[in-house]
Amino acid sequence: MMTSGKYHSRTMGWAASAILGLVAAGCGNVVAGGLVFGEATVVVSGDADTLALAAQFSTQPTVATVPRFSFHEGESEVEGEVDARFHVFMITEGGASLQLGDEEIRVRVDLRGRNEVDAVRELVPARRYTEFRLVFREIKAEVQGLVIDGVPVPEVRVELEDLSLLVARPIDLDVTDGERVELVVDLNTAAWLGAVNPLTGGVDQTVFQDLVNVVVR
Repeated sequence: MMTSGKYHSRTMGWAASAILGLVAAGCGNVVAGGLVFGEATVVVSGDADTLALAAQFSTQPTVATVPRFSFHEGESEVEGEVDARFHVFMITEGGASLQLGDEEIRVRVDLRGRNEVDAVRELVPARRYTEFRLVFREIKAEVQGLVIDGVPVPEVRVELEDLSLLVARPIDLDVTDGERVELVVDLNTAAWLGAVNPLTGGVDQTVFQDLVNVVVR
């Protein structure tokens, strides 16, 4: 697996502090001899086959999409990368929010899904998590070979109305002591690139919001 972008890894001391904070809020477990926690890694792909991943690894719903074109069927000339800036949160069954990474995460991935980026790795309390949230600050793609309605489009940008965009997805993740879990964020680029306005290079934020998939792997 190829990696790029900013990779976050916390020290044990910080993680313990964060976990104690959730414990104090009634959202963690403490046993004799120490804290109970697992490890969560968030992986980002520009165009993963998350429908297949969901069938293999998870019972969670994903968004079935019908893109205006496909990278895998007659559109091999389309190349480029997606640049995204965001924050990541896992929500416990009790509603407590745990941020992964103490600063903004930035990744740059191949828009055809040829690589995956380990965006953040974090110690998390051994709990049941029912929601995964991404707060995007910027999403743009630099593209070669994209033509919409006869107009070449070299750059595509998701138009954020309020300078940020919340994408929330349900998950059913029960982290146990010492367990390592991986969450795959599929930016599903093929779907929303086809929705670009060729005159402005913009994509409506609701289109992007509906098309991002998250799968527990």
